[in-house]
Amino acid sequence: MFLFNKLTFDYKLLRGSGRGGGQESLNCSIIKNYKIPLPPLPEQQKIATILSNWDKTIEKLGLLIEAKEQKKKGLMQRLLTGKVRVKRFNNDWIERSLGEIFKERKERSFGNLELLSIGAEGVYPQSNSNKKDNSNSDKSKYKRICPGDIGYNTMRMWQGRSAVSRLEGIVSPAYTIITPKDEVDVNYMGYLFQLPKTIHTFWRYSQGLVSDTLNCKFPSFAKIKVVIPPSKEEQEKIAKIIQVAEQEIQTIKDKRDLFIEQKKGLMQRLLTGKVRVNL
Repeated sequence: MFLFNKLTFDYKLLRGSGRGGGQESLNCSIIKNYKIPLPPLPEQQKIATILSNWDKTIEKLGLLIEAKEQKKKGLMQRLLTGKVRVKRFNNDWIERSLGEIFKERKERSFGNLELLSIGAEGVYPQSNSNKKDNSNSDKSKYKRICPGDIGYNTMRMWQGRSAVSRLEGIVSPAYTIITPKDEVDVNYMGYLFQLPKTIHTFWRYSQGLVSDTLNCKFPSFAKIKVVIPPSKEEQEKIAKIIQVAEQEIQTIKDKRDLFIEQKKGLMQRLLTGKVRVNL
């Protein structure tokens, strides 16, 4: 186990020793000539045990995240369909068309604003993305998005590609920007748009012959009907409950990331002999 951790830690160095054409490769002839300093066997075993404990903790946190995410999905399904009601609210839910509660934002020529992207992480600066910036140098046709808007990928709404924005900026013309009217809570609607049933409805209302050409432009989007609480206060409370569940998941993810970084630091010190373990 010590050797496995050591080779994993030295992977980049080993990869640089690989031979081949355009694709790097490793083989036995390279590895067998690779020399590594080895501590005594008892120390190897102790180091392996320490790192294994970190691995177990990271794995348990990953499983906990998966369980919490499944719990959140169930919570959304019950709260956003009215199967479970928030206390003090008992009025019947009402059916509204999305065109009644949203209007489209069509503002352009705001090239001075920051370029944003919309993805699973929400709305975020393009500069924070690991993806290559393929945006057009001419931003005059890019659309303005403001805090409290929802942006969705016009050709991917049937895959749930939408998010509530906390930022002001511009996004690609491939997105449709919608602004809620005062009687609805944008966070509630953002969660509603992530329900499988709602996503399926977006698919049914999308226009196109095949999946690669499907699009849900605002005129089609506006025809879709949803059943929502009549009270904006109830919508806000439902959204808050889901947000608390999300924050709990994020806290666990942050903790897992911390353990991952701690393990990297441990490997750096223990596998190079900078720190010796006490037997």
